[in-house]
Amino acid sequence: MILRNLSLVLLVLSLKASLPAMAQEGDTVIATRGKEMNIYAEDNETNCLVCHGKLVYTLTDTLTGTVRKQLMSEHNLVVPDLFYSSVHWSFSCLDCHSEGFKTFPHPLETRFETTWGCIDCHGYDPNYAQYRFEEIDQEYQRSVHYTATEGLITCWKCHDPHYYNPLARQTTGGREYILRSNEMCLRCHGNSDIMGLINDENVSIVLPRHEWLPDVDRHMEAVRCIDCHTRMNDSVLVAHEVMPADSAVSGCADCHSKNSILMGTLYKYAARESRDEKGFINGVILRNESYVIGANRSKFISFTGLFLIGMTIAFAMVHTIFRIIIKPKEEVHE
Repeated sequence: MILRNLSLVLLVLSLKASLPAMAQEGDTVIATRGKEMNIYAEDNETNCLVCHGKLVYTLTDTLTGTVRKQLMSEHNLVVPDLFYSSVHWSFSCLDCHSEGFKTFPHPLETRFETTWGCIDCHGYDPNYAQYRFEEIDQEYQRSVHYTATEGLITCWKCHDPHYYNPLARQTTGGREYILRSNEMCLRCHGNSDIMGLINDENVSIVLPRHEWLPDVDRHMEAVRCIDCHTRMNDSVLVAHEVMPADSAVSGCADCHSKNSILMGTLYKYAARESRDEKGFINGVILRNESYVIGANRSKFISFTGLFLIGMTIAFAMVHTIFRIIIKPKEEVHE
C-alpha cells in the first residue's frame, strides 16, 4: 500500500511538472485558457473536483458523521491545472459524464455509462475537417485495438480526455517527440496488470519481445512504436490502424532503403508539423531531421563525391608520372 501511494504521488508530481510543455501553443491560445476563463469552473469544483481534483479527499459518513481522509485512486484523479490547459479546458465535467455523478455515493449505473469518443463530437463537422476524424475512426475500427477487444480499447485509453493536447505541441520534436509517443504505448503494453484487462493470461511486458532487433535501445529511441505497428495511410497524418504483432514491420530494408517506410510515417508527420510551425526554410530545409541510414541517398552528392575522388586519383597519377619523367633529367643536369 505504501508503494502504491508513493507511485500515485509521483504520478501527480510528474503531471504537474509537464504542465508548461503541455500548454505551449502560443501566447494567444494560452491567454484564452485557464480555470478563470471556464464558465463552468465553479460547478466543476463543487460537483467533481472537490474530490477527484485532489490527491487526498475527505469522506464523510452521513449516518454517523464520521470523517475520514483517503487517497484518490490514480485512475480517478484529475489534475485541475492540466485539465484547464488541455483542448477540453472549457468543458463542464457533466458535458461528458452523466448527471448521476452529482450524487454521492455515485450510483452503480454511472460506472456503466456510455464512454464518448472523438467522433461523437468532432465527426462530420466542417470545423474539424482538417483532422480527418472520420478516417481515423475507420482506421481504428479496423485496428487490432478494436477487433481484438470488442471496442474496449477506445480513443481515451491512449488520449486522456482530461489532459489531451496534440503531442507535437507538448514536445520540441525529434527524440523527445518519439519518446513521448512510445510512452503512450508502453503505458499499457509495458504493464502486465493493465494488459490483464483484455487478456486473462499472464502477459509479459513488451520490451523482451523486441530482442531480435539489433541495438534494441537505439531503435526504441529513434522510432515510434506506431511506425512499425500501424498500416500507412497517406491521407491521415498519424496512422491509427494498429496491426497484429505478426504483421508488424520486421525487415531491415523496410526502413533502411530508398523507399523507407519512415519517410511516409514518422518524418511525414514531423516535417509537416515543423513546416507549419517554423516555415518552409527553417522547418524543412535548415532543420530537417529526416535522416535514416541507407534511405537518404542523394544522387547529386554521390556523383559529386565520386567526381572529387576521381579527380584526386587522377591528379595523383599525373603528378607521379611527371615526377618520374622529370627526375632523370634533373640528375643528368647535376
